[in-house]
Amino acid sequence: MNATRDSKGQPVAAALAGLGNHGLTIQNAVAESGLYNIVAVYDPDEREAGASSKRFDCVAADSFEGLIATPGLEAVVLVSPNHLHRAQCEAAFAAGLHVFVEKPIANFVTDGVAIVQAAQQSGRLLMVGHHMRRTASARLGEQLIREGKLGEVAAVEIHFSADNTRRMPPDAWRLRPDMCPLLPMMQLGIHAVDLMHAWFGGVSAVTARGRSITTKEGVYDAVSGLIELESGIDVTIVSTYCTQVLFEVRVAGTLGTLHFLPHSLWFRSTEDTDRAGRGPGKLHDFSGATPDAYTLQMMEFAEAVRNGGPIETSGEVGLKALAVVEAMNTSVEQSATVDLKELSTPVS
Repeated sequence: MNATRDSKGQPVAAALAGLGNHGLTIQNAVAESGLYNIVAVYDPDEREAGASSKRFDCVAADSFEGLIATPGLEAVVLVSPNHLHRAQCEAAFAAGLHVFVEKPIANFVTDGVAIVQAAQQSGRLLMVGHHMRRTASARLGEQLIREGKLGEVAAVEIHFSADNTRRMPPDAWRLRPDMCPLLPMMQLGIHAVDLMHAWFGGVSAVTARGRSITTKEGVYDAVSGLIELESGIDVTIVSTYCTQVLFEVRVAGTLGTLHFLPHSLWFRSTEDTDRAGRGPGKLHDFSGATPDAYTLQMMEFAEAVRNGGPIETSGEVGLKALAVVEAMNTSVEQSATVDLKELSTPVS
């Protein structure tokens, strides 16, 4: 269902590209936000295109080029395969459109930089779909850290995984390193990298190792790494595409410990912990919180398009997360630690 009018002004006339799988999640967030008028959709799968066209009562374009040429269009929402992001973003900016692109911004930093430059040259907005930092549990975790409730952070442990390879056909684009390098870290672990940036700041170096467990040699479905933050904190990170779903972050500090999950956050102060590690920690349950993080990001994008407001997960933010994953990929290939200077000014 399309919005007819939002209390703050006319809804944003937008088009959707990439409609299946995660694209459906973004469709739901767009609809839930009530801030968009979807005027066209596109997907190479005609069934997906037909279903979404019916849902939003709009035209189904027969190509991406036709989609962005839709009269009256203001913005395009891209949930397409990673390797298509650069060409599609550049075409959309050349057409004068604002762009929301699902993470990662691109597969390679050079392509991400080109996307950010195209946005700057066009004078249009660019948002990258790093939603995880917008969850209520992530916001509370950031608040506790900023307020010093954990004291000095000593260690961070991250595990972002899902058992996706067993549901993927052999010719899936995600199983091609040229279309999706360092598979689990690019698709899942990058969420953790962005969350880490939001909570702790920049990265100075990475060391990583990859394994092929359910995939052919050279296609890694399990990646582990050590990330050295500019603050001096060490972060251990694991991301797989071949084990059960698990998204969690554990942070240990001198004054307390927290355990982050996408829909909850547990915190315990050292004052309440005995020598055996027992104590009455507090669990904050955000299950069913509305609007959810996906809807919040789509609301932010629409409001920025309409009112020129700031975008939290900008192209530059997306580049910083991608740079860490690219450095991890280099570390795996070279079996070496890779120094990484934070991209504070990633484009000229």
